[in-house]
Amino acid sequence: MPYSLHKIVFALRNTNLAKLSGFNKYALNDFTINKNESGRLVSGPGCLHCHAQQFNNELVIGLGNSFSQFEVNVSPYLVLLQKATNVLYRKNSPERNDSEKILKAGRLLAPQIITEMQGPTPAHRIAELMSSHRDPQTLNFRADTSYFFIPPVIIPVDVPAWWTTKKKNAFTTTAMEQGNLLKHLMAPAILTFTDTAEARKIYSNIKHVWAYILTLKPKRYPYPLDSSLIQKGNQLFEKNCSSCHGRSGEKEFYPGKIVDGHVVGTDSLLWKYYVLFPEYAAWFNRSWFAATEPAAFIKPQAGYMAPPLDGIWLTAPYFHNGSVPTLEAVLNSSLRPRYWKRNFNEPRYDYKKTGWRYKELNSPGNKQVYNTDIPGYGNYGHYFSDGLTHEERNALLEYLKTL
Repeated sequence: MPYSLHKIVFALRNTNLAKLSGFNKYALNDFTINKNESGRLVSGPGCLHCHAQQFNNELVIGLGNSFSQFEVNVSPYLVLLQKATNVLYRKNSPERNDSEKILKAGRLLAPQIITEMQGPTPAHRIAELMSSHRDPQTLNFRADTSYFFIPPVIIPVDVPAWWTTKKKNAFTTTAMEQGNLLKHLMAPAILTFTDTAEARKIYSNIKHVWAYILTLKPKRYPYPLDSSLIQKGNQLFEKNCSSCHGRSGEKEFYPGKIVDGHVVGTDSLLWKYYVLFPEYAAWFNRSWFAATEPAAFIKPQAGYMAPPLDGIWLTAPYFHNGSVPTLEAVLNSSLRPRYWKRNFNEPRYDYKKTGWRYKELNSPGNKQVYNTDIPGYGNYGHYFSDGLTHEERNALLEYLKTL
């Protein structure tokens, strides 16, 4: 949107914890103000909406945002924004033309990316929808044309921490984004870019974003830890966990292992979706992203990539869908709540159990209640540490806080 409209909409809602400078002083974490090719100031969606989160009144860049509000249909707000644009700017004016791309994309996406509850994101759905309306060779957008079929399934995703990306050779939990990682990194820009010429410009700059991501490190656990428990937990981790999740420290390694979905046993909707419906992968693999060198491609996998665990203590909630509120409950499946609710307005962290303080409920509720009965939102699986004793799980949890 034009910067002048952005100021009107957001000046009174400034939550600029990132301490952005200059024109970005009015920006929410979701938006960034830049000059477009014509030299006009415009505001557009930025990376930090998904890849930064407030934690103890600090914006932690690289921490996946688990406060996202995709459970809300923003279509009415887009209608109001369109009306405001029509009132403030004349027809065919540069300002109205600037806003048309994002409004067009928003009108298409808004009613089709609504999650069942607050927290998870519909990242895969957004990518599919925007791609389905683009010619794979030219990347030109047509709202009235669909280039491939998309099933009416919205799969929830808890955004992984950016600082783990440097260890992986494939993006996303399913590891299906392979090949040139920089092209996958720029893929979300498909929301608003025009054609392959603009895609090439974005690709030429994305290396700077990648260089920045490589500098990100997780915050250290802020409280004293029991060294004897840590030593025992380290031994348990080496024996039970490191073959999939890798190892930190002097002998650091990461195997990039894709664990069979039936072995890990967690909610299978995400990996099964892309195995059963490969249309998006087929579109991507014949698109500009794959047809130009260095090529990026998508290969659906029948399972999930066990993630690096750097900074795991502050990345709650857990599992790829954010269904488990604490790390303690990851290690002991009997503690996982079926229905649970956390305070999104005044969130509190439980440093002992390592995760969000929450209230367990006896039945489903509104969209601020996590309902693990819904397909895609299940909290089952990953039972590997259930066989440990209570003392062993405590030791393992203490060790995980050091990563």
